[in-house]
Amino acid sequence: MIKVFSLAILLIFSLYFNLGCTTADLDIAEAPLETFLGHWDIEGGGVLFFDEENFSVSAGCNTLFGTYTSEENTLTFSMLASTLIGCPDAEGNREQELAAVFNNAVLRFEVEENQARLVNSAGEVMLNLFRPENAALTNKWQLTSLRTANAVSSSILDEGTGITFATDGTVELRTACNSGGGTYTINENSLGFEALFFTEMGCDTERTRREQEFKEALSYINSYTILREVLTLEQDGTVFLTLKLSR
Repeated sequence: MIKVFSLAILLIFSLYFNLGCTTADLDIAEAPLETFLGHWDIEGGGVLFFDEENFSVSAGCNTLFGTYTSEENTLTFSMLASTLIGCPDAEGNREQELAAVFNNAVLRFEVEENQARLVNSAGEVMLNLFRPENAALTNKWQLTSLRTANAVSSSILDEGTGITFATDGTVELRTACNSGGGTYTINENSLGFEALFFTEMGCDTERTRREQEFKEALSYINSYTILREVLTLEQDGTVFLTLKLSR
């Protein structure tokens, strides 16, 4: 009787344990790839980006990049390529660590809200990942580059050029020559400027030309993205201005 009772308890425990494992595995397998795409910060240093076919990873010096295939929640990575910049020891060593994780690897991804991890076939956690914390649009931003008719460029004249977004829907503008203002509207990631105006102080030819390039770039903007402390102002996905958070 005791043996029968013990066997029944063992069977119930085994059934419960297996059902629990199956449910956990099912939850992971059902997590769509879309939940893993985008930008991640890596615990211990580095940044990671995934689109539908490609990925890149950096420790702050070179960029490692490659392709991958996905099946359910398993990612199979290709051999990595790299930019070839000479790096300080700390960044170089971290870069090698990250290269070892991804090069021709097969890893499982697990996602929960703004955190994720990559796990190898032995169940070892290779990387812990966190969605980056992005700055708010309502800040003071310094211009770092803008798109002209010929190229995307930066200039020494851009020092002091930028935009300040206020919480009341107004903007302050600073250029290589004049200052100005206006209003803006946002709806999710769409952005529109309205009633922009500038002072009319006369400046030398180079400053006037750079100011005009800045004004023209602003006229195209209909959307924006923010990643960490970098703001890009775009038209239908094409970046026209890049700005960094001003401190």
